[in-house]
Amino acid sequence: MAAKGGRPVPAYPANYAPGGLRLELDVCFESRSDGAYHLPDDPVVSGTCGTWLFSFANHDHDLHAGAVITLVRFDCQFAFELNTTRPLGRDYCTLESASGAQLSLRAGRGSVNLFSVVVEEGVFRQGDSCTVRLGDRRQGSVGSEVFWTATTGQFLVAVDATGKGSFTGTRQNPVDFRVVAHPEPRLLRLLGPTCAAVGEEFAVHLGVFDRNRNPVDSPVGEITFDAPAGVRGLPPSCRLSAAEGGLRTIGGISIDKPGAYRIGVSGAAGSFYGNPIVVSDAPSSYVYWGDVHAHAWGDSTMHLMHLRSEKLDPLQRHRQGRDIGRFDFACPASMSMDPERREEIWEAYREACASMDEPGVYVPFLAYEAHPEAGDRQMIFRDFTDEPKPPDMRLPMGELDDSYGHRDDVLLQVHIGGAPPRWDLYRPERERLLEVCSGFGCAEWLLQKALQLGYRPSVCGASDLHLGFMGGPRAVETFRGRFGQKYPMNQRDSSYGTGPLTAIFASHLDRNQLWEAIQTGQTYATSGARIYLQVTCNGQRAGGEIQLGDEGLTVDMRIHACASIRRVDVIVGAFRVHSWAIARPDQLDFSESLTLEREQLPGEWLYVRVEQVDGEYAWSTPVWFEKPAAAASGDLPAWNDEEEVVSRGDEGKGKAAGFLPELMRYLEIEEQIDRFRDIAPMEVAQLSVGRCAVFHCRWGEEEYPMTIRWFFEFEIPKIRFDLGWRDYGAFDENDLGPVLMKKYG
Repeated sequence: MAAKGGRPVPAYPANYAPGGLRLELDVCFESRSDGAYHLPDDPVVSGTCGTWLFSFANHDHDLHAGAVITLVRFDCQFAFELNTTRPLGRDYCTLESASGAQLSLRAGRGSVNLFSVVVEEGVFRQGDSCTVRLGDRRQGSVGSEVFWTATTGQFLVAVDATGKGSFTGTRQNPVDFRVVAHPEPRLLRLLGPTCAAVGEEFAVHLGVFDRNRNPVDSPVGEITFDAPAGVRGLPPSCRLSAAEGGLRTIGGISIDKPGAYRIGVSGAAGSFYGNPIVVSDAPSSYVYWGDVHAHAWGDSTMHLMHLRSEKLDPLQRHRQGRDIGRFDFACPASMSMDPERREEIWEAYREACASMDEPGVYVPFLAYEAHPEAGDRQMIFRDFTDEPKPPDMRLPMGELDDSYGHRDDVLLQVHIGGAPPRWDLYRPERERLLEVCSGFGCAEWLLQKALQLGYRPSVCGASDLHLGFMGGPRAVETFRGRFGQKYPMNQRDSSYGTGPLTAIFASHLDRNQLWEAIQTGQTYATSGARIYLQVTCNGQRAGGEIQLGDEGLTVDMRIHACASIRRVDVIVGAFRVHSWAIARPDQLDFSESLTLEREQLPGEWLYVRVEQVDGEYAWSTPVWFEKPAAAASGDLPAWNDEEEVVSRGDEGKGKAAGFLPELMRYLEIEEQIDRFRDIAPMEVAQLSVGRCAVFHCRWGEEEYPMTIRWFFEFEIPKIRFDLGWRDYGAFDENDLGPVLMKKYG
């Protein structure tokens, strides 16, 4: 029963039963720019701003005081927090009634039970109606936003006629809706292999994406290719039909000379370059790409992947990764497997692996996400044929570790996710694969913490994908950042959803070869760009242990980037021992050798961090060595040292300053603006995810350095907060987050 002013008992899943009540729901989305869309017939457009109208008409029996009408949502998201008290705030909700009854609207933090209408007094009679506006713009709110095109969502109407917490469904249930891509292309992406042999034939994958980085659904005009000398078999141009869904694979391409090649591609979205293709006479190894932490059907907690829809089906997730992302391997998995349906869900993923397993082309891995109290883990299995269904997803970490931690054919991948590892609660003996970047953002702090505890993990990047497309480009994804979840804010900020990747060095594309490479540290991680990063120490590839001689350590780096390189850092232990800040604005390739004497090694591990001007990062798996007794840090900066801000020039500051009034209005409406001090415009940046105005400020009484990115190209601008002047993940959220949440949250 609903307490006065409180939220009612949740309808779904525990208190809901299907039924035949004649309480009808009409759903309409009123776009700010191009009219109304009526569900289920009209699909809505991803990234569109407007107002949702949910109209309820009672054609059944009278509903008396205490009765509750609840709207249940599956596989769709509308807001971080529905708002009923601030007319200027985003996602402002109102209730209008054509009834003599006194009704109230109960809405707040978005959940599977999206909102409820409560009969407070009187009778909501047969023939009465009411309408809930989600994103009501009439008093100044920006409205609400339509999210991803992987959405094939559903609504259920649930009615508690007595107010005792027992809900019955209507005969109309469910009401479906679809989301489609925006027709305007914003990004052309051309993906080829990172490594190839001279004369070896390969395919490139062309993708055309909208503002939210969804593959476009409409026909695409002429796309032209600019192939460097030596590239054979690529046509000069092509056109994509609507049936191709913004995607095409072009085979029969080869390159006849060694070198690093980038193929240009141009069209209505602009001009772009493909990833570097590093060609040699006889490659000793290749670089294979994949996503080791992504999700599909089987979500029983958030109900964002509750339905086995076409786009969320395990088999389709693998196909998306292979065909959209040009993945060589992947392990999409159930995020929170329904305890009552474990066998059914597990078999669906096993069957998908069996269907997609094609050595030399694509290698699928079986996985699921576990949620022990000591931090989430993505459980990845080498083999899929005989692995029994997993235990309950809430199995305590100690039991999970006892069951799987010592098996060499299982990886307990450490990820950032909703719950990063709590090594203070339980410390496994081994942590062999660790996520340094995810869709939530970068988290180099997690790698540093693991290393300082004595772990020797291989690094990985992963999307933690929910409702986007597997293999899609890095995107600005509303409400999946860390502020509002792990750090205090009223609204959750944006993540860089999809995108982050794991690169594996292996001699050929084979399940056992990939697994062995992960085990031996032959990996690196990127935030999404297909950067080529090779690091060797004393001639050995990173990932192993180096025996230091009297000569010390020679670090050789070879980098072929996807955009101009801004900076390369060498991290030893907890210190930055050397940096190259690249002055040339067009430098895509970097090769350097650095010799460090034994006394210049203030730690027991070394890794390399690469930063591109477009906001993309890469990290090598560390190499380990015995710490020299005489080594000292001296005046070396820490790995996460916050340097003095480097100005991008008066012109850039002036352009960013033009967006300052928008930012200030947002902070005044949605946040506690007095916590943001000394806000300074820095530049308008062209990032891989889109253009944004960059601001620096000091946050809170502690005056933490903070970077704010205001992505102004969306109908509702999106905001991203990062502590620090760069966004590689400089602050330990497990240490700092709870302190700030307790003080400010």
